[in-house]
Amino acid sequence: MRRFPQILRTFWRARGGAFWRARGGAFWRARGGLAAIEFALILPIAIAMLFGEFVLGEALSINRKVSIASRTIADLVARKSSLTSANLSTILTASTQIAAPYSNGMTVVVAEVTTDANLVTTVTWNQALNTTGLTNGAVVALPAGMAQANTSLIYARVVYAYTPLDGKTMFGTIPISNTFYMPPRTSATVTCIGC
Repeated sequence: MRRFPQILRTFWRARGGAFWRARGGAFWRARGGLAAIEFALILPIAIAMLFGEFVLGEALSINRKVSIASRTIADLVARKSSLTSANLSTILTASTQIAAPYSNGMTVVVAEVTTDANLVTTVTWNQALNTTGLTNGAVVALPAGMAQANTSLIYARVVYAYTPLDGKTMFGTIPISNTFYMPPRTSATVTCIGC
């Protein structure tokens, strides 16, 4: 009994090679131009699909990095019971390395929001990188079901202004953002000196 690769080689020599040579020759001998017209119709669609796949893949990668950065910031701040403005600046600057090589144009805001007995949530302190921060004492809205009386949460928001390869012609700038909330881990609140 013949081995399978040997059978394939025999088939190629006996019939397959001649079949493909004949088909290739017929393609080049065709004078009607049908193949060229079909190719001309399909090529722009194929290029657009390839470009779209690249843009979508890059956007998904950036979205993942932005999500990881916001979770990391919230986690690092929630582990502390007290911070200084300099500590927060270091955390925010280091968080941009998570999103590398997409850290240019990334904005970060971290804050502590406190909900009182009447379920009104206000900003206790905040700090921002590459953007204006929240206003201390301002009322903010939490997502449904997150507000619990007399509790504090660490709020971390990361936004990246994504510009696809084509620049701003087709898609424009697309903001990719993620907001993450986390309760303080070691104390009821996190104190920030100088924030």
